[in-house]
This record gives sequence, C-alpha cells and structure tokens, in this order.
Amino acid sequence: MYLSDEAAKQKILREKYNGAESGAFRADCARIDAHEPFEYVLGYADFLGCRIDLSYKPMVPRDETAFWTERVINEWKDKGPVTALDAYAGAGNIGIALMKHLPESRVTFNEIDAGLMPQIAKSIELNSIDPKRATLIAGDSLENITGTFDIICANPPYVDPAGEADMDPEMKYEPHIAFFGSADGYGHHKELIARGREFLTPRGVLYVECDMTQVETLKKILADTDWRYEFWNDPYGHEGVMVLRQK
Repeated sequence: MYLSDEAAKQKILREKYNGAESGAFRADCARIDAHEPFEYVLGYADFLGCRIDLSYKPMVPRDETAFWTERVINEWKDKGPVTALDAYAGAGNIGIALMKHLPESRVTFNEIDAGLMPQIAKSIELNSIDPKRATLIAGDSLENITGTFDIICANPPYVDPAGEADMDPEMKYEPHIAFFGSADGYGHHKELIARGREFLTPRGVLYVECDMTQVETLKKILADTDWRYEFWNDPYGHEGVMVLRQK
C-alpha cells in the first residue's frame, strides 16, 4: 500500500514520535523527500488488518493485492479447513492474511529470496498466528514445491523490463526481482498456466495477479488449455487477476 497523501504521512510520523519533531522525525521526513517508500520509513504496512513488518525491505504490499486477496478469503471462508500456497510470497502478506482470516488454514510460503524467510516468520509472530500452521520454502517459482493445495495465490514478477525506466521513483528502492522476473513479464504466468494443475487439489483454484495490459495475451494463451478461467477486476475497474479453475 503506497500512502500518497502527504498530510496523512506527516500525521502518522508525528504519532510515531509522539508529536515531537525530533532529529529522528526530521530524518524520516528526509527519507520520504528522497522518495523512499513511506512504508519503509514507518517500518510496516497494514494488509487486510494484518501488520506486515518491512524491516527486511521486501516489496511493499499493494492495495490492489489486498483487494483480490479479500475476495479469495470470502470465497473460501465457509469451506472448512484449507491448504494454501502463497507463491512469490515476498513479505508474505497474502499468506498471512489467509492465515488470519481463514483460521483453519495451513499456508506454505514460497519465496525466491531466502533472506526473506525471517521476515515472513516475524510477521506471523506479530499477528499472533501459530507458526506451526506455516511452512516456509525458499526457491525459484515452483521448483521446491511438493504436495497439493486448495488455494494457490501468486503475485509473481510481471513487469516488462522495457518499462523499467518509467517506474515510480519509490519503486526503485524495492527489490528488483520483485518486479522483473522474465524477458517479457509473462514467464511466471506461463509456468503457472502450464504446471499449476499439478499442485491443486480437486477443488483447488489458482489466483494470479497480472497487469491489465497483459490480459488479452493471457486469454489467448488460455484459449488452448483445459482451464476454466476468468479475470477479476482491481479496485479501479481494470482486469488484473487471472483466476484458473479446473473443469
């Protein structure tokens, strides 16, 4: 979630320092002026009522991701115990929200950067979630995943490298690998389309964030598969989540 309202940022920072405009407060203001993400300065982000620690500087959770994650939660909240995979987990915000709001769920977190495993574990603890319900696996994409899941949520790197020069200045503080993971931005989506069924239970569903500019190409790819698919809108009315269901 990028907080863009400058007055709101100042208010939250003042609360952080109990209203005192100390040297630390002014240093934080300087970091914001240098376009460092406000959530990094604050040290955490809120994601569907979960406190997501950002001290290891993972990708900042976005409101767009929270929007569709909440829809996943609502789809599964009355279906009993579930197993879930948070693929390309980053800060682990999707999986942590699933664990908090689906109390009978067990979640596997998969993230290419092994250095973020302690980050995910820290946020699980911050949200008073039983760590025994979580499995943390480092690895690129699906290479180390075994077993099957009712829910697979994926927010893979999907930015076309050709667009790197046009990134917002705040994004340049975040891990490059969180945005750029293939030559054209479609690499991980193609892998999930090709192999996702291997990791789903019979009732399982795969939810994958994408860019609205990718939707038409993804629909063409999906037309030659056995998936029953749909695309959910983001908060702004644009298609931004690929949902793959088994026929």
